[in-house]
Amino acid sequence: PLAAWVVRQRGGQGAVREICDAIIKAKATPIDGGFEGEGLYFVRRDPISKPDYEANYWGMIRDPDGVERDRTKERQTYLQDQGTELAFLNSLPGGRFLDVGCGLGYLLSGLDAKWERHGVEISNYAATHAAKWGVIKTGTLEEAAYPAEHFDGVVLQHVIEHLDKPLQVMREIRRILRPGGWLILGTPDFDSGCARLFGSRYRLLHDPTHVSLFTQESMLRLLRDECFLVDHVDYPFFSTRHFTKENLMRLFDSTGISPPFHGNVMTFYARKPRLEEPLSPIRVQSTTVGEME
Repeated sequence: PLAAWVVRQRGGQGAVREICDAIIKAKATPIDGGFEGEGLYFVRRDPISKPDYEANYWGMIRDPDGVERDRTKERQTYLQDQGTELAFLNSLPGGRFLDVGCGLGYLLSGLDAKWERHGVEISNYAATHAAKWGVIKTGTLEEAAYPAEHFDGVVLQHVIEHLDKPLQVMREIRRILRPGGWLILGTPDFDSGCARLFGSRYRLLHDPTHVSLFTQESMLRLLRDECFLVDHVDYPFFSTRHFTKENLMRLFDSTGISPPFHGNVMTFYARKPRLEEPLSPIRVQSTTVGEME
């Protein structure tokens, strides 16, 4: 209501920016000298060591269940796992798109030709691999220095939990998104049912580079406080390859590593508001690819 009043009194998209910036500034003070937003939006977990995101990170890995995998050979599996997100993006009119933390470029490879595809990635190894599917800048999002209101869509898919300064990245995304542009953000829910039941054995604590830990409630607050309109929240599970009898039965043994399950991962579909756009109710759902078409 306050933002709408300012717009009516003073007019223009500039008024929307003014009130959003004022709200953000009021919440920008770090708590007890910590990272900005720590304790307010996320729990900070100190990394064991400085992460190395070069070749060793993207090659052979051991997942929480002890299974060895080669990430460089998982493009088709990744596209299957991101089917709902890609179906949504490819249902939009297209335009200029940015994948923040694009990794090996697999998401970019699944976009329709109507999208002008861009990515930013801190790993030289991954950026070189991703370049076959888009225009890739190596470094942080801030270092990329994209123009304001440059993109029609931005994805931050399982990246924010790796960031030391997630609020800084969220503000840069808002700056480079056009009014009405979409942000798709995926991250674990560290207050999910499995997180509560399994505690330190929660599978998404297995990665030591997960240092900024969010919940559904805290991420919703962060998005709204950063002046995004959240359209809906998805918990992809039942339409995925992880929905198996074996994984369901593992829920009864809390002495082991938690299985993949509904609620572990949450995906937020949000937009940068247009002028005087009202806040609508948030839908929480678990979709299949077909439901997005």
